[in-house]
Amino acid sequence: MIEGSRIFLRAVSPEDIPIRYHWFNDAEFTRLYFGRPSFTSYQQVEQDVTLAMAPTVNSGLLELAVQIKDGNVYIGNSYLRKINLLDKSAEFGIYFGNSPYLGMSFGKEATRLMLEYGFRELGLHRIWLTVLAFNHRAISCFEKCGFRREGVLREAVFSGGKFNDIYLMSVLENDIPRITAGGAL
Repeated sequence: MIEGSRIFLRAVSPEDIPIRYHWFNDAEFTRLYFGRPSFTSYQQVEQDVTLAMAPTVNSGLLELAVQIKDGNVYIGNSYLRKINLLDKSAEFGIYFGNSPYLGMSFGKEATRLMLEYGFRELGLHRIWLTVLAFNHRAISCFEKCGFRREGVLREAVFSGGKFNDIYLMSVLENDIPRITAGGAL
C-alpha cells in the first residue's frame, strides 16, 4: 500500500470487478479513456483484474486501486506498465470512474504517488504516457505533475465523427526537483 494525504493506493482485488465493469461500460468514461464509447465484457474485466493481481516481475505491470481515505471509497486505478528495467522506463496510466470525485485533485495526488514510487523504488529514469488531445482535465493534471509534451500522434483515434490527436508526454527522474519545488511529490 502507498499512502498519500487524502488517498491510498492498494492492491487490485476481485471485489473491484463489478465497479470496473460499470466504469468500462459508461459512455463518457470510455470516450475519455479509449476515445470512443465502447463495450467491455465482464469476462474481459475479470481477466484484466487477474493480470493486475499477478506479480509485477511476471507481467511488467504494477496496477494499484485508488481509494479515498475519507469514506474508504474506490474511485479509480493507476498503473505503471511496460516496465523496462534495462532502459529504466515505464508507461504511466490512470483512470477514474466515479464522476462525483472528478476535479478534486485526487488524480494529481495519485499521479505524484506513482511517479515517486516509479523513480525512487523502481529506479526508473523516464515515465511516459499517451493522452487524447481533447482530454483537457487529464493533460492539465499531467502537466502539473511534471509531464512535458514530447510529440503528437496526429489524428490517431476516430471519435465523435472526426479524427483526434493523441499527445505523447513524459517526465524524467531529473525533473523531480522541479516537481517538488511546486509542492511535495
